Amino acid sequence: MNLEDHMFDLLPRVEAYIQRERLIAPGDGVVVALSGGPDSMTLFDLLCRLGSTWRLTLYVAHLNHRLRPNADGDAAFVKQIAQNYPVYVKAEDVTQRAKEDKQSLEEAARDARRAFLDAIRRKTGANRIALGHTKSDQAETVLLRLVRGAGLTGLGGMRPISQGCWVRPLLPFSRSEIEDYVRARQLQVQRDETNRDPKFLRNRIRADLIPHLQKMYNPQIEGILARVATLLQNDDAHLENLAQQAFSEAILYRDKRKIILDIGRFFGYHISLRRRLIRLALFALRASADAVCFRVVERILDISPAHSVHITPKISAHRAGDTLILAHPTRAYCFSVKPGVALDINGKFSVNIINHVNPACLQNTADHTAFFDLDQLPSDALHLRSPWPGDWFYPFGMQGKKMVSRLLGDSKIPRPLRGEMPLLVSGATILWVVGLRRAQIAPITPATRRVLKATFSGGLLSLITKRKRGIHGRSQRQGLETG
Repeated sequence: MNLEDHMFDLLPRVEAYIQRERLIAPGDGVVVALSGGPDSMTLFDLLCRLGSTWRLTLYVAHLNHRLRPNADGDAAFVKQIAQNYPVYVKAEDVTQRAKEDKQSLEEAARDARRAFLDAIRRKTGANRIALGHTKSDQAETVLLRLVRGAGLTGLGGMRPISQGCWVRPLLPFSRSEIEDYVRARQLQVQRDETNRDPKFLRNRIRADLIPHLQKMYNPQIEGILARVATLLQNDDAHLENLAQQAFSEAILYRDKRKIILDIGRFFGYHISLRRRLIRLALFALRASADAVCFRVVERILDISPAHSVHITPKISAHRAGDTLILAHPTRAYCFSVKPGVALDINGKFSVNIINHVNPACLQNTADHTAFFDLDQLPSDALHLRSPWPGDWFYPFGMQGKKMVSRLLGDSKIPRPLRGEMPLLVSGATILWVVGLRRAQIAPITPATRRVLKATFSGGLLSLITKRKRGIHGRSQRQGLETG
């Protein structure tokens, strides 16, 4: 490299950027996304040069999208260029994927590429996945999201590091700087002819909108948009920290399939935080980024009391009383109950046998405990199961039988949670709608010799029974979080 070429050497600046943003650490394994184009070839060359001093282990990955006439040639080029490194090449029919998933070609290609790269990361045990996005790409992304109506997070564009492993070491550099580096280093590159196809919105922004803005408004528009993205990222990060704190305060209960928020606290936050709380809850329930759009968030914010909104086929939102419930559909369950063996079903549940007791000591009517004359039970087979359609029992202290569904409704159990309420059954007979009402069967009498003691604590059941008794405040949130 001659003296003039040193002017175009990006290595010192890239190394400084990597250190400042903590993108890569010495000794890391890095999957390099290598398409063969100028950006990815520059990235690969720079990481190869850093590799010895940083002790990096590089893995090269190339996905053939089968979208270009020369796609197979690109794959062969990558194999040849990276022959001294582990190379992973895969071909996927992105056009077919787009049809099956009802996506645009751009979306399907992006999802396929990310899934492939992440699979290589997991297979190799690498710490990072390096992408060749540049400042020019960042400017295009900001404009692309602006015309699509993105919010603060979207307008922040691409982050230097995202999800803990996706890194973009070239983000401070323009496409012209990359081209200068390619010429100075005499790198071989492949040119992607689809980058000029006007059917893709990003290409139209690149070929038409940005040149127009540069000519008519500001020659430095790429740098301006990239700087705006950085400022918005900083603001977004601060708001996200506030939202995380608000989320922990507003949660009454959460598990893998449902999240329950306190409506009073929820509506006490600024609208910007409320929107973020909804997004956090939906992402915690594994909703896709496409599903968590502005329209969906606004529909949830506008739910009327006692109404529901379907978010996806697998997630719904329901406003019940002073709670907002976001949940997957209820799954039926049935578990065998053994004395002394605890079950974790919407709370800790256990049964124990007490011998030779004074019946006067068993007059505990708390919601979390029920006692039964063990010798009067219709069966030795005890189960804890979810409610079935048509379930009925004879409630203790009442005349006649009652449908379980009616009891749940009368007890103001929100509809999305009714299928979660456990029933303790002996054979086919319901002994206890846990936490709400025991049945008349097998009462404790002076003749009782053996007692079955059933108890529960914590979890969703404790939340429901406490709120049923009108207990409010922060104590509702203590001990309610489960895995």
